[in-house]
Amino acid sequence: MATTVKFLSFRPLNIGNLRPTPNVAEWEAISACLAADTTPLLEPTPEALKDKELKVLANYRGWVLWLEGGVSITRCSPKTAGGHGCAGWPPSGLKEEVLLNDWAAEVEFV
Repeated sequence: MATTVKFLSFRPLNIGNLRPTPNVAEWEAISACLAADTTPLLEPTPEALKDKELKVLANYRGWVLWLEGGVSITRCSPKTAGGHGCAGWPPSGLKEEVLLNDWAAEVEFV
């Protein structure tokens, strides 16, 4: 099971960025994980993230992943099957396109 995300390439994103949203209880648990992150904040830009590997700190149903350094990505077309609104967890070596603010990024789950 992958626990790290490596950023491979980027392209500008020209669509809106609506993403799945956790409920209050889920957000409290996610926030607790994020508050414990001591990694310096990273800019969510291609220049700052190209070829970087970041650890997954928390996730919302396998769709939204919060990474160390304050970076979050959304899996827009997961290649792993899930159920009941959840995306299956990506195995190591899987490559997918994800949403990252104003960018679409190709990532590899490591």
